[in-house]
Amino acid sequence: MLLANVVSTWSDLLKNPILTVEHCNGKNRIAATTETLRQAAHQFAKVLNDRAKLLANSAQFDAALRDAVAIVAMLPESGLGYLCAGDVYCQQGRYAAAISIYDQGLQVVPESDPYYKYLQQHRMEAVSNNSKRVDFISRLPLDIVVTNIRRRMKPIYYDSNVLYEPFYVSRTWQERLLKSRNGLWFGFVQENNTLKEGHAQLIRFAPYVRTLNGTMTDARLDELFSRGNFSRLDNFHLECDHSTPRRPLINGLELIAHSLAHLSITECHSIQLRDILESCPNLVSLSTDEVDVVMPSSSSTRYPKMRHLALYDASETPPTYDDMIDVLSRFPSLVSFEITPMPDSSLLPILHNHCPYLQRLYYGIKSVGFFAHAFENHPNRKGITSAVLGGEETYVQDHVIQFLHLHQHTLEEFEFYGQMVKSYHALWELSDEHVQQRNTQRRGELLHPDNDPSLSATSFTRLVYLRFSELHPSVAVPFMKWIILNAPNVNTINLPESRFLPDIASVIIQLKHLSTLEIRSVFGVDNDNDNNGINQFLEYHIGMGNRSSLEHVIVHMEDIEMSKATWIPLFTQLQNLKNLELLADIITHRCKEMLEDLGRGCPALEKLTLGMDGADMVEGIIKPLRQIWNLKDIRMGGATVFDSDLVVLASFPRLEHLFLQCMVPDRMREMLHRHIPNVEIEFNV
Repeated sequence: MLLANVVSTWSDLLKNPILTVEHCNGKNRIAATTETLRQAAHQFAKVLNDRAKLLANSAQFDAALRDAVAIVAMLPESGLGYLCAGDVYCQQGRYAAAISIYDQGLQVVPESDPYYKYLQQHRMEAVSNNSKRVDFISRLPLDIVVTNIRRRMKPIYYDSNVLYEPFYVSRTWQERLLKSRNGLWFGFVQENNTLKEGHAQLIRFAPYVRTLNGTMTDARLDELFSRGNFSRLDNFHLECDHSTPRRPLINGLELIAHSLAHLSITECHSIQLRDILESCPNLVSLSTDEVDVVMPSSSSTRYPKMRHLALYDASETPPTYDDMIDVLSRFPSLVSFEITPMPDSSLLPILHNHCPYLQRLYYGIKSVGFFAHAFENHPNRKGITSAVLGGEETYVQDHVIQFLHLHQHTLEEFEFYGQMVKSYHALWELSDEHVQQRNTQRRGELLHPDNDPSLSATSFTRLVYLRFSELHPSVAVPFMKWIILNAPNVNTINLPESRFLPDIASVIIQLKHLSTLEIRSVFGVDNDNDNNGINQFLEYHIGMGNRSSLEHVIVHMEDIEMSKATWIPLFTQLQNLKNLELLADIITHRCKEMLEDLGRGCPALEKLTLGMDGADMVEGIIKPLRQIWNLKDIRMGGATVFDSDLVVLASFPRLEHLFLQCMVPDRMREMLHRHIPNVEIEFNV
C-alpha cells in the first residue's frame, strides 16, 4: 500500500483556508486557530507514535500499522508516520516492506523535516538486515545438527556424480553436515567401461563415506578406491557380472579392508569365498550371491570376527555334508547364518557343535533384510532363537525333531516351508505331545541322553511364533501337534487354510495366549466339511466371549473372491477382535452381505484392512462398515476406489487414520484430509 496516496480530511484541515471574504479581523484569527490545530495534530501524532511502539512491542502489529497510517494521513509531509510504519515492519522481520515505506517517505518528506535523516538511517539498516541470512547450521549445537537436522535432510543416499547443494552453502555447513556419526551413503554405477574417471562427488567426500552401493561389469574396482581415501567405509554392497575381472576386484577390496565390516557381493562369478575372506579379514557380516563357496586350503584358518554369514545360490546343487562342515568350522562366532540351496538336513543337529553362538538360522531360504540383523548382536548368548527351514530338498523328520529338541530352551520363532518325510529307519515317531522311540537298534548313535527327546521331555517355553507350510497331512498333523502341545506360550500361528484340520484346531484351541491367527492360501471350498477345523476353532473362541485371547486375524485370499471364505462371518461374533485384515484380491457384490454382517458385529474392532494392492473392488462395499462404532483405523488397497465410498469413509465417526493404496483425485484427497486426522495415500504406477 502506498501511504502517500491516502487521502484524508486531516491534511486538508491543517492547511490555511483560502478566504474570499474577510469579516473584521477574521483572517488573523483563522490563521492562529489553524496553527493551534497543527500543533494539536503534531502532538496527537506523537501520542499515536508512542502507542504504535507499545502495540508493536506487544506483537500487535496490525494495530500498530493502523496508528502509523493515521499519522501519515494527518501529517503526509512529516517523516514520523513513514518512520513509524517502517519500524513496525522491521520488528516483524519484513525488511523489504520496510524499505518500500522508507522510500515513499523520502520521496515526499522535505529534507528540512526533523525525521528525514532518521528515515535515511533506518532505511540503510533495513537494507543491511534484508541482505543477511541466518546460518542456523553454524549457530545450533553440533549434536542437534548431527542427530536431528542431518537425518531429516533429503536425500540420505547420494549419487556419485550429482552435486548436493547443502554441502556447498559454506565451509561451516559442509564441515557440520559431514560430522554425522552415520557418515555418508553413496551409490555409483560404472560408466564408459572404466572407474578411472567420473564420480567426482564420491571421490571428494570419500573420507566421510560409510556406506557405498555399487554396480559394475568389466571395470577395475581398484581404480576407483585408489582415487580416494575411503578410511571410514564399513558397508559395501556390490553387484557384478561374469565379466568383472578377478584380480582388480580383489585389489579393490584390499584397499578398503582395514575399515570394511559389512560386505555384500552379488553375481560375481570370477572370485571365490576364500578370495573375499583373505582380502577382508575384519568382516563382521558377509552376504554372497552366486559366489563359489571355496574355503582357504589351510583347514586351521579361522575367522572369529565373522558374526553374520549368508551364502546364496553358490551352485545349482546343494553343498555336500563335508563341504558344509568345512565352512561352519571356520566361523566359531557366527550369530546368524543363511544358506541356499538347502544342505542336507543331517547338519541341523550338529550346527551348534561348530557354531555354539548361532541364534538365527535361514536354512534353504533367504531372509528379507539380512544386514538389518547384522547390528543385533548378542555375542555371548547360546542357542537358536529363530529358525526358518525351507528349500526344495526334503527334510528327514528325525533331524528336525532333534534340532528342535536341542534348542527347546531358547527357540522363540519357528517357520517351516519345506517338505518332510519319516524315513524307513526313523529313530523316533510322534504321538501327540510325546516323542516315542521307534528303532532301538540306532540308539547307540546318540552321544548323550539329553539329545534323545524320547528320554527327556521337550518344552518350548520361549516359543511365541509358529508358521507352517503345506506338509502332507500324514506328516503335518503329528508334527504340528507335537510342537503346539509343548509350546504353551505361543501367541501367533500362521498356517495355510488346507492345514487347518480338525486335529490341528483341537490343539490350537488349547493355547491360552494365542492372540494372532494368520491363515494363508485361502482358495475357498464347496464342501463345508473341509472347513470344520476353522469353524471349530472360531466357535470355541466365540463361546469364550470376553475371555477369548484372540485379538488379531489375518486372512490371505489371493486370486479368489472374498465370499468364497464362508467362515469369515464368524469373525463378527468374536468379542475381543481388535484387528482384522481381509487381504482379498476380488471383492464383488456377493461380498456385501458378508460386510453387512461385519458391520453389525465386531464390537471391539478398532482396525480393519480390506483388499490389497491392485484388488478388484466394486462400489458400495464401505457403507455397511460404518456401523462398526469403534473403528479408528482403516487400510484399503484396490485398483480403483469410488468417490461415493470415499465420501462414506469421511463420515466414519471415530476414524483417526486412513491408508489408501490406490489412486485418489485431488478434490477427494482434500475432502478426506478435512475430515480425518491422519490420511496416507500410496499409489504405485
